[in-house]
Amino acid sequence: MEPGRREREQSETNRLEAFSDGVFAIAITLLVLELKVPGKSASLGPQLIAQWPSYVAYLTSFATIGIMWLNHHRLFTLIHRTDHRLLVLNGLLLLGVSVVPYPTNLVASYLGTPGERLATAIYGGTFVYIAIVFNLLWRYASSAQRHPPLLRLAHDAPEVRAIHAQYAFGPPLYVIAELVSLWRPQIGMAIMLGMAVFFLFPPKAKGEG
Repeated sequence: MEPGRREREQSETNRLEAFSDGVFAIAITLLVLELKVPGKSASLGPQLIAQWPSYVAYLTSFATIGIMWLNHHRLFTLIHRTDHRLLVLNGLLLLGVSVVPYPTNLVASYLGTPGERLATAIYGGTFVYIAIVFNLLWRYASSAQRHPPLLRLAHDAPEVRAIHAQYAFGPPLYVIAELVSLWRPQIGMAIMLGMAVFFLFPPKAKGEG
């Protein structure tokens, strides 16, 4: 590939990453706005304890957005070229990321109340959407049908297959977490936090130690 074309493609990929990083940063910053300072009309300790739903929602969402950003960064160390459809899929992913503060606010407001089941179901549904789009983005970028290829590696490289295997767990497990939330919202939230931990670690290709 000629140097000029390589530089243009790298510039386009860097621009996409920079824009995406900005959206992730704004979304993760907005989460803290739900953590309110208690009023002075009562003892501080009990009021802080009463805000436990806000802490649970904040911790789960912060971990999930942070780890989504980490995975996004990992993918774009392998993706060296963009095209129109990849930009659209990335935009759809950022749509989900930017919405996360809203269902987080719902969970913080309704966890522990009669509306907690619906609130956590909406919360889980947001992550089902994000998991599906993440899979679509990666499957599109790594497809053998892309000519020229979007990846730095071959579409059937061990690292690529390892990511396929890990990401396949995302949508069904988030659906399970959402369904569990309709029964036991706190357990559903715990599963979603566990999912964030699962995706924290990069997948290992076969043959790696």
